[in-house]
Amino acid sequence: MRMHGNFEKFNTVWHELAYADDIVVRELIVAKESLKLIYVDDMVDSALLAKSIVSPILTSKNKTISLELLCNKVLTDAGCELLDDNDQIIHKMLSGFVVIFTQRDSRALCVACQGYEKRSITEPPTSAVLRGPREGFIEDSTVNISLIRRRVKSKNLAIRQLKVGRRSATTVSLIYLANVADDSIVQMVEQKIKKIDIDGIVDSFFIQSFLEDENNNFFKQVGNSEKPDVIAAKIFEGRVAIVVDGSPIVLTVPYILFEDFQSADDYYAHPYRATFARCIRILGILLAIMLPGVYVAMQSYHYSLFPSTFLISLLNSIETLSFPPLLEILFVLFLFEILSEASIRMPKYLGMALSIVGALILGDTAVKAGLISSPSVMMVAISSICLYTVPDQVPTASLLRVIFTVLGGVAGFFGVMLGIIFVLTCLVSMDSYGSPYLAPYAPYVPKDLKDALVKHDLKDMFTRPESIPNKNKVRMHSDNKD
Repeated sequence: MRMHGNFEKFNTVWHELAYADDIVVRELIVAKESLKLIYVDDMVDSALLAKSIVSPILTSKNKTISLELLCNKVLTDAGCELLDDNDQIIHKMLSGFVVIFTQRDSRALCVACQGYEKRSITEPPTSAVLRGPREGFIEDSTVNISLIRRRVKSKNLAIRQLKVGRRSATTVSLIYLANVADDSIVQMVEQKIKKIDIDGIVDSFFIQSFLEDENNNFFKQVGNSEKPDVIAAKIFEGRVAIVVDGSPIVLTVPYILFEDFQSADDYYAHPYRATFARCIRILGILLAIMLPGVYVAMQSYHYSLFPSTFLISLLNSIETLSFPPLLEILFVLFLFEILSEASIRMPKYLGMALSIVGALILGDTAVKAGLISSPSVMMVAISSICLYTVPDQVPTASLLRVIFTVLGGVAGFFGVMLGIIFVLTCLVSMDSYGSPYLAPYAPYVPKDLKDALVKHDLKDMFTRPESIPNKNKVRMHSDNKD
């Protein structure tokens, strides 16, 4: 295309974008001067571009034109920013801004005109909602931050934005209450994120990997949620939220294990019902991890502990089996894991059909063929169902289930007890940004027990959790005034 005048800044930027075929360049003649508009076609709203930028410029009655004039008088309805650094200009343009150049100015005017497609705000697919807000985060960080701001309308809400990734330049936002969150935790999180040197960040899990302790990366160390009300509640407690552009999962630190046994529905239900639900979740995750291992240990070494009637039926069901109990249970476990992975990866309706075929037809055929026994299928099925009472712990719990099964098959109850002692020792020794991993039980924090296994009424929770380092302990006065 023909270039009028001396556009040194434009030529430099255009040269750096030579590989991109979706870059659009438009030339406008205003007051006998030439303007160059450059933008990414798929990132800009064409209707907004015509209405808010092109039309005001062409209808301007000014006898001269300059970037300051455009910014202050002509494009008053659009967000404008004058920049001189080439890298900043290119970043703005790749983020959906329209960049304007003139012949005589060494700077560029960046005008907000984003118009790319994004998912609407709906109920989060990973968190079923019975009561309470049904909004969920999406892949746009600006929308996610606005959802948090709607719930935290405080002048002390701090939002610090960082750019991570040499080529992706992903926006990572730290959100916290400046008068509540511990400054040392904020600085620690910020320093860890600034040290990340990677090509690109495509999801919050990339950030999570750098926030976790490399020496204890088997257990989850960073909280996460897709619900704005949950993140807002954690910010009120003094935590730091990490919002990553392009991901609907918002991270939070510090993190304690008991967070995953709490549900957003607990805070919209009666305390007795919430307490009962939390007991069910703890019992469910214990059954999920321990049941196959205990069953194998009893069948291999401690069969006298079985009730006599069940022992007789068990012996009848396994008399034709050619596999020892350990291999049988491991076979059933891996069969369930394969069916689970296949049902998730396949198309929705095919996945449902596959689950039915695998669980009913394949399982029944394997029992009749003498490969596995009915009690083994029942034990693994109960364990797999209980596994999802705490969805955020499924990856860790599924691995622990296999480990305890092997320990029970090799050393009986002695191996299971050694495994329990080892896991508890690891959990007790862990720390997440100053918060003990098993708080409020190890160490014992009496005030935090009001929102632990037994949930008290909201009116009884006058202070923020002592397990979470913060600068302001009181969140509700006795007269119910902030």
